[in-house]
Amino acid sequence: MTATIVHRPTPVARRARTGAVGGAMWALLPVAWGLVSLEDTEYGSPQFVAVAAAFWLFGVLPPVLLVAGHLALRDALDGDAGRVGRVGIVTAATGLAAMALGNGIEIASLSAGGDTVDWGHAIFLGGFLVSIAGALFVGITVIRRRRDGASRTAGWLLAFALPLGIAIGFVGSLVWPENDGAFFAAITVPTGVAWLLLGQSLTAERSPSATE
Repeated sequence: MTATIVHRPTPVARRARTGAVGGAMWALLPVAWGLVSLEDTEYGSPQFVAVAAAFWLFGVLPPVLLVAGHLALRDALDGDAGRVGRVGIVTAATGLAAMALGNGIEIASLSAGGDTVDWGHAIFLGGFLVSIAGALFVGITVIRRRRDGASRTAGWLLAFALPLGIAIGFVGSLVWPENDGAFFAAITVPTGVAWLLLGQSLTAERSPSATE
């Protein structure tokens, strides 16, 4: 019988792939949310259901997937993460989880025909500040510990996510005035693109081949 080589992705690779998908969706959130609005769509209509689904899909799911990406990075670095890296990963993941919670609270209210929830928005913004602080340390750790081009680019994007986001928001407000897309682009695009790159890099790490 001829042996078949089976490449089984490691848990790191599976979580990293999840993180990469989350990064792509996070980077696309400004487009999805900038083109449609739950508040301007007739409640209960098929269009409302579709828009609500898009809000849940791009507003709540991606940060959850990015938490999985951070777990992949933690496992890939293992003991090389150092105290700064470990603190950064936990901080960034906690912030992202809070962003998902805050968005979920607001979208749940809007999906039920209600208004925006101030404390849900506050949780989202607080989570963003926590995540951006963690991203700085994660970015520095990635730059120091990983040598491939995609990871290093991701590391720089994470380390400079705040100033990059400010620049994106400023330009976006000029090109896309009076639209929430510019605001969300400032928050999600640097981190989303960074994790798309970093997740793909980590995904390449597979377990040894097995024969069947």
